[in-house]
Amino acid sequence: MNLTLEESEELFRTLSASIIPHDLCEVVVFVPQPFLGVFSSNDRITVAAQNFHAPELSGAFTGETSLEQLRSLNISTVLAGHSERRLHFNESNETTLLKAKKAVDEGFRVVLCCGEPQEIRQIHPNLASNRNEALKYVYNQVLPIVEWPKAALQKIIIAYEPIWAIGTGVTPCLEDIEFIQFQVQSMLETATKVRIPVIYGGSCDAENSKGIFSLKGVHGGLIGGASLQAKTLLQIIANAC
Repeated sequence: MNLTLEESEELFRTLSASIIPHDLCEVVVFVPQPFLGVFSSNDRITVAAQNFHAPELSGAFTGETSLEQLRSLNISTVLAGHSERRLHFNESNETTLLKAKKAVDEGFRVVLCCGEPQEIRQIHPNLASNRNEALKYVYNQVLPIVEWPKAALQKIIIAYEPIWAIGTGVTPCLEDIEFIQFQVQSMLETATKVRIPVIYGGSCDAENSKGIFSLKGVHGGLIGGASLQAKTLLQIIANAC
């Protein structure tokens, strides 16, 4: 719930004018729900939705946004399972995966978020054990998708966002990020025979993004607070592309 309509329009105009189209780099902007009908995708930015209701496509769900409504706005990419939805709106992993599966079945591309809380990182005193506990937690969040059809998996992007790093200004060390991201992608690919991209989110900014994007298994970023300033976001995009 950041930025007014006027502030959002200014940010969108600046990004649209400044981003250089790149064949290997897509910029997706998850627009606040009230403004979804205001902005349209162009050759530099793909407009996407931060949330949606599923599995129902219509009905008496006051305050919710259906996939059919998003489709009518030419939205084809959605976010599911962000830690804030899980924490503040009690969306369980089961609910998240149900929503995500319905969205891909309806032809949407889904950025599916996963990540461990701080207490998981503190189970063991040594670094290697902590990494393994975090990996186990994250993989269990996404494990059910290995049963999905290949056509559905091809519409999934995994966003690894360690919960304790979101909005805190603290990021895992590069070795930890690379370990989790590469292992998650490798395990999913081994189980499904589908290459599912894994991107990173969690206090990713203009300073650290270049190093993060250079890691094995990192295919982009899910940017939070740093995306609210055009100059900062443009530097992150440049680091990615």
